[in-house]
Amino acid sequence: MFFKDIKFGKTDASNELMEFGDDYYLSSFLEYERYRIEDFFEGRKYFILGRKGTGKTALLKYMECKLRENPENLVIPIRFKSDFDEVDRSNIKRTSFLPQEEVIENNNEKLKSYVSPWQVYLIYQIFKHNNSKNAEYSVFCNNKEYTLIWKLLLMIFGENGGNKIVPKISKGLINISVGTQGIDANLAAEIELNNNKINYVLTAKKIIDMYQSLSFSRTPVYILIDELELSVKSKKQREADIELVRDLIIAIDRMNRVSKDKLYNVHFYASVRTDVVNSVLSSGYEINKCIEDYGVTIDWYQRGGNYVDSPLLKLLEKKINASEKEQNLKTESNDVWETYFENKIQGMEIRKFLLNFSWYRPRDVIRMMTFAQEYCNKETEKFNQRVFDEAIQQYSNNMWNEVSEEISLKYTKEDMKAIEKIFTGIQVPFGFSDINSRMKEKAGLYDYVEKFSNKYKMTDVLEMLFDWGIVGNSGERMVFSFLGYKEMDITKPMIIHTPLRNFFQVASKKQH
Repeated sequence: MFFKDIKFGKTDASNELMEFGDDYYLSSFLEYERYRIEDFFEGRKYFILGRKGTGKTALLKYMECKLRENPENLVIPIRFKSDFDEVDRSNIKRTSFLPQEEVIENNNEKLKSYVSPWQVYLIYQIFKHNNSKNAEYSVFCNNKEYTLIWKLLLMIFGENGGNKIVPKISKGLINISVGTQGIDANLAAEIELNNNKINYVLTAKKIIDMYQSLSFSRTPVYILIDELELSVKSKKQREADIELVRDLIIAIDRMNRVSKDKLYNVHFYASVRTDVVNSVLSSGYEINKCIEDYGVTIDWYQRGGNYVDSPLLKLLEKKINASEKEQNLKTESNDVWETYFENKIQGMEIRKFLLNFSWYRPRDVIRMMTFAQEYCNKETEKFNQRVFDEAIQQYSNNMWNEVSEEISLKYTKEDMKAIEKIFTGIQVPFGFSDINSRMKEKAGLYDYVEKFSNKYKMTDVLEMLFDWGIVGNSGERMVFSFLGYKEMDITKPMIIHTPLRNFFQVASKKQH
């Protein structure tokens, strides 16, 4: 097989599925034991947790493909990051005039809740797809309650509601564009229907109450919500997103509980980054019970055993074998490492080399192999030292750009520039006195480094860089956050993680 024909996938699973199709996606997917896939298909688990790039979207997309194999299933994928724009996020803020029972307590401070708007939005998604043209679904029995809920939903979202969470709200009221036939006087009074306006909160509460009185029919429903991330645009937007994500998690949990209580075959799933969960928890919100009871955390780091059995390496093997299958090769390689790779790269066994240049995430090894693939030519017989040497600089730059998105919430552009200046060219391992001296030296040469040194203590900077997986301890054992360690010891030798050493032009200290 030619190197150009190997499909290592994409760093984004949604793009991979869209570009390569279901057959390749399913055959190249590794059913990693940490996924506990059966627990999700059977509804025992519904939150997928993990660091950025660990394959949360990949699992949701795999579930989507498998569930769609049965045409009887109604499968509804939603991407939080792309489907909800700034206008929609702003509109949901206007739903904060909620009943007392929806107010969340946080350190004795009453906080506004957006759980009900999320529940109504999820109910709307079910009804919208169930009632779409040419649909042969029948989720709930089409009785009086069902018809009335659909009428109220159309009042809120309109005939062409799209994916908006809530409509434009003014003083708690929304304008309705659909007719009011079927709304009796009692219900009109209950939702404060007047002059083609209704009270959003009262209408939402009515929909949620009536939803629990429906009778399930026959069509199973699976709503898959992806990209529960926090904005990196600004701290203010990030704080606003914490509230939205917090309440969406609560809403998903409540809707799944309703399904269990009422025997609805309706399931709600969400992938959530662990840093998002930690941000929500650190803000004092009580979501830890539902996350712990109904969530699975994906972690690819293998503790103990032989590194050649790493699931990340098994994933690459799957990708290559799936590509061979697509190329209609008579037989798949029994050992893809022998077939396509030189044994050693930079003096390390190839599999160990790939793991060392990762944060133990699928995204890392896929990105590395995609860059290496670009440097293969007709004369290349195997992935060798040359292609990896050429790929590493590009890989290192891209990894720093990805990490920088997170860092930019804590530090300004000038701060980031100072961090780069302080660490570029540093020798590893380094001690605390080494990096402190280096900051003072650079501060005497560059104004922006001097400003940075006046704002921050190096101890705080190192702790933040440890949290982001940039620095850690070396020695008898490696200590990094992505290896499961909570903190490093700044009194012991420290290093920059291998993937970023090319970006920082790191030099290794000579051994005497």
